[in-house]
Amino acid sequence: MVTPSQHTQACVKVPNVRVLVQMLQAIKCTGKQYCTVLMGPEGLSVRWEIDSKTLQSSIFLRPEMFSEYQCSGGVGVFGLQFNHLMDTLQVFASSGHELVLKYPNANMQLECQMNEGGDGSVVNMYAQLDSQEMPIPKDLSDYWQDPSSYFLVPGSLLKETIEDLEWTAIGSNNSTVEVHMQRQPRRLSFTAQAAGSLQIEFPVGDLGGFSCAEAEVRFSYKYKNLRTALSNIPQKDATGVNSKVSIDAQGLMKITHMVNLQHIMDQEGFLGQAAYTDSQVDISRTGIVSFMMVAEEEGADGDSD
Repeated sequence: MVTPSQHTQACVKVPNVRVLVQMLQAIKCTGKQYCTVLMGPEGLSVRWEIDSKTLQSSIFLRPEMFSEYQCSGGVGVFGLQFNHLMDTLQVFASSGHELVLKYPNANMQLECQMNEGGDGSVVNMYAQLDSQEMPIPKDLSDYWQDPSSYFLVPGSLLKETIEDLEWTAIGSNNSTVEVHMQRQPRRLSFTAQAAGSLQIEFPVGDLGGFSCAEAEVRFSYKYKNLRTALSNIPQKDATGVNSKVSIDAQGLMKITHMVNLQHIMDQEGFLGQAAYTDSQVDISRTGIVSFMMVAEEEGADGDSD
């Protein structure tokens, strides 16, 4: 369990802001909602959950992802309005220079600055984001119950599947998708049923791993929650992303996307001054995008979240 500290002093340098922007876009926090930022010795995490608390999302970047990562005094926890954070980062992302993030300043704000020169002598752009005191969201994984099942699959295949199921949800706020796993013979399918019905079988040969705790495992999830988790994977066409989907005994689902950060930059064609290189970070490391979602209760009508 993470224990917030009142004495955190953090300064991190982001080699390429576009990578951070794409990672944050994956958690799909919308409007004026607040996200929770955790900055500690183990890395940087941004978390968000919907009001009903049936879906949580987060990104996690290890210290090795940054050209410099300094954090002392424990784990700092604070809230930022998500759209303000994204708007600010997108302005900085237009440049190829390194972004410096510092927290907190005298007004408990997150400071963002970009230097014009490589020696850091001239400040080119500068911004301050007001923070808000926020508790750490209760982690749904605390409710995890074994035995659990899982499968490994390319992120691109998950993205394609949820997009193919979209037409069944047209005109319905309560569309659900049944995830069905079968041990023998090995089988994995997604079935959507609302305005229409469609079942998609996953080719067994595309599964990097498969473990079914029971002879059969069946649970249903809101289509819009699955779409949030699977359609915003932070790479064009979701190539270079490996995904693990785990389901516990009660249907609680955890989706983990393991993102090759260097692959993002290769796709962007943006390998300038602030690119990741062997001398700055270990590019073999991956960024983590995670989602937790609660299964629909049998016979539930759903809600409007």
